[in-house]
Amino acid sequence: MTELDRRPPVTSPGGRPAPPASRPARRPIRRDVGIAAAGGIGIVAVVAAGLVITSGAGGVAAADIAVVEDVSGMHTPLLDGAALLIDRLLGPQLGVALVLLFAVAVGVTTRRAAEALTVVGVSVLPWAAAETVKLVVGRDRPDPRLLVDPLLVEPHSFSFPSGHTALATGLALAIVLVVRGRNGRRGWQPVAVVAALGVVLVAASRVWIGVHYPTDTIASVVLGCSVVALALPLWRRIVDRLDRLDRLDRPATTPPGALTAPDTERNAP
Repeated sequence: MTELDRRPPVTSPGGRPAPPASRPARRPIRRDVGIAAAGGIGIVAVVAAGLVITSGAGGVAAADIAVVEDVSGMHTPLLDGAALLIDRLLGPQLGVALVLLFAVAVGVTTRRAAEALTVVGVSVLPWAAAETVKLVVGRDRPDPRLLVDPLLVEPHSFSFPSGHTALATGLALAIVLVVRGRNGRRGWQPVAVVAALGVVLVAASRVWIGVHYPTDTIASVVLGCSVVALALPLWRRIVDRLDRLDRLDRPATTPPGALTAPDTERNAP
């Protein structure tokens, strides 16, 4: 028996043996593995659904077309302008600028580069995944010739899933993560509701313009959440390790055992 084995067992205040020190760390690992597994399943499900819809099986594609055609006949100048504004704001150029501004604001506020990088990753990763899945599924966009009032024609790119909706989903998740990281478990739920409503608004605008089917936008939300769920646990562990190393390398502002100014005055003769 080693010296460590001969130590008396650690007991809790009630007299019962305390659990091993390693046990509390197992639950977060199991939770992270479960979250990542759910994310992987979600990604596979989105790709499979896209391939099935594109093949015409199940009648989903026909229902999608009917919805887009009906919506095209409901256009009004006010809603048209709002939808086109959203299209411009979350496009490739302004969308990237919006993400970078948000990341810089978070970095300046928290003074942590890792948090700013997390914002960029969480925001952009769903969009990058959507662009990749588009190439795999290869679904054509709605035919503008079938629409009463096509507001925008994008014939040179695929439809499933929606890149704008994926970027909106990533931004919403980043906002919720930032708020929850600063406030803990308090106050993030209303922010999550507002962020979710923003995603719904973006998704509806894509169908309103006539460049996406409803299932394109739904798939983007599922894909965005799944990609973040798959990647975030590992990224968080990397960030935590970097933070610990940063704290170890950072020199202490007050040497151990040194007295502060008030203590010095108090102990002076």
